[in-house]
Amino acid sequence: MIICNLLASLLLLSFSVSGTTNRSEELQCVQRVKVPRNTVFRACVMTELKINCTISLHGCHRSPRVSWCKIYENVCNALNHLVYIKTGWKNITEHEGIAFLIFLNISMEDAGLYRCKEGDSSVSHAINVTVTVNKEDLVSHNQSKTSDVNTNPNDDLQWLWPYVYICTGIVGLVFIAMAFILRYVGRRQGEWFECFN
Repeated sequence: MIICNLLASLLLLSFSVSGTTNRSEELQCVQRVKVPRNTVFRACVMTELKINCTISLHGCHRSPRVSWCKIYENVCNALNHLVYIKTGWKNITEHEGIAFLIFLNISMEDAGLYRCKEGDSSVSHAINVTVTVNKEDLVSHNQSKTSDVNTNPNDDLQWLWPYVYICTGIVGLVFIAMAFILRYVGRRQGEWFECFN
């Protein structure tokens, strides 16, 4: 009987120590979800769209627990596993990675605001998903100031402008330098003529 009580006491003591260790490890765990404010992703109907958020877990001895939700009337409702939506994860460093929400065949109903969560406490800023019917709408929307990682910017001759500015500045500097040199040489020539007269 004494041996049974001793074993039961040791068993309870080991459970209480392991519970304390898990709680202290969880207290040292600092998780952050990084999504810039006013993040916008755009896509055409019936295409694939991948949105993401960066998550860091410093001092955490566990895998990330990422979930996604869609905002309806100021309430963020968890996304259930749907056939045309899947999630993904990519490690960046030992303590940081990128969580993905992938719409395999996006529709107009998928437009709206989404949030990324890590665990129960860390929540991202809202991610605005805009869905358009045709590519022309997508191009006209891309001319706004929002960032979009899914489409290429309209860069017809935009790349040329920095070179035009640089060349114009160089030409201006050359003209200024030439004016100073000619003025200096003109003065020196005048001094030479005075010496010979």
